[in-house]
Amino acid sequence: MPTFRYEAYRSDGAFAEGMIEAVSLDAANDLLWSRGLSPYQMRASEEAETKWWNRDIRLGDGTRRADLLTFTRQFSMLNGADIPLDSALRILNAQASSHRLRSLVEQLLSDVLAGAALSDAMQKQPKLFPPDYIAVIRAGEMGGRLGAVLIEVAELLERRAEIRQRVQSALIYPSILVVLSIGTLGILLGGLIPSFAPVFVQSGKPLPASLQVMLMIRDHWIEIGTGVALGTTLLLGTAATANRKPGTRLQLDHLKLRLPLLGSFLLRQETARFTRTLASMLKAGVPLTHAAKTSCSVLGNRYITDSLERTIEAVHQGSALNTALHAEAVLPAIALQMIAVGEEAGKLDHMLTHVASMLEKEIQNNIDRFMSALTPALTVGIALLVGTMIMPVMSAVLSINDLAAR
Repeated sequence: MPTFRYEAYRSDGAFAEGMIEAVSLDAANDLLWSRGLSPYQMRASEEAETKWWNRDIRLGDGTRRADLLTFTRQFSMLNGADIPLDSALRILNAQASSHRLRSLVEQLLSDVLAGAALSDAMQKQPKLFPPDYIAVIRAGEMGGRLGAVLIEVAELLERRAEIRQRVQSALIYPSILVVLSIGTLGILLGGLIPSFAPVFVQSGKPLPASLQVMLMIRDHWIEIGTGVALGTTLLLGTAATANRKPGTRLQLDHLKLRLPLLGSFLLRQETARFTRTLASMLKAGVPLTHAAKTSCSVLGNRYITDSLERTIEAVHQGSALNTALHAEAVLPAIALQMIAVGEEAGKLDHMLTHVASMLEKEIQNNIDRFMSALTPALTVGIALLVGTMIMPVMSAVLSINDLAAR
């Protein structure tokens, strides 16, 4: 019988979590209700243990994000127009831009018409709806603020998508430049430079070391490419294996934060993601400890996640959020100060939004500066590389011409 991990609330409002066995997700929810618990999140505990050859083929992250953003934006607009839930889903089904999205909406509509809550229907689609998304929707349903919550979630997803799109757009020109430079180097190594070899053979002059290296690369490029591919695969495999070990990953993530420039960038990025998600969940009415715990799931750095989980435990024991965060001191100082002010003023959700906006602006400015410097740096670097390859050969050819002239 499948086992499910649940998070729920007791009748007195206390939070409860644990494991439960049931034949299906619906049966597990019904069993919790019969025990006097209000289900908040439910997921199959054996999903992480499923062998890779038995797992469903999943869409790419970019495709899932695009579908989720499209669905949320359109659904929030329809809900804001006071269109009933089932009618809104029918409209989305009729105007779905892809077969994947149409199938998703059809399943949601079927579950809703069968009497399931929207959040419960979404929970059956874990490939598209992440846990933090479902938690916010469920909180909006429980508080009667589903329309406002959908708008908050849509804005959150749009901000994330905007940052990704700006980075991708800024990478277009450098990527084209790198591809063209690789093509230029291929022409030099494969055709132009080797054509000078007969000149040295006819003159009896030894080949320059640079030309010998280039000819060797041309003659053995398959072996060299295979070696590089195997070395890269081995390196990536070792990194993936180390990343699966909690202790090793914790040390590596801590090391990333201590790197110059990159460390502060990663810290601001993770802080902005955490505070933005936490602010959205608090505005939706999710309790602080549960909202903070769910917000940790969106972070990619294990060291920051562990620190925040200790903070959440301290808050659960009765400590103020800003006091617990200062004890860990993992977030930027300006974020800690603003969170303290917001908590003392009773406007924590608004202050968290300000923190996220400030950090996101800093991140974008840093990205823009980096991209502005990257293009000329690549241009100069490629010019130096090509010049390093060409100059020794041209110098040797000119020396041969000097000898012939004499």
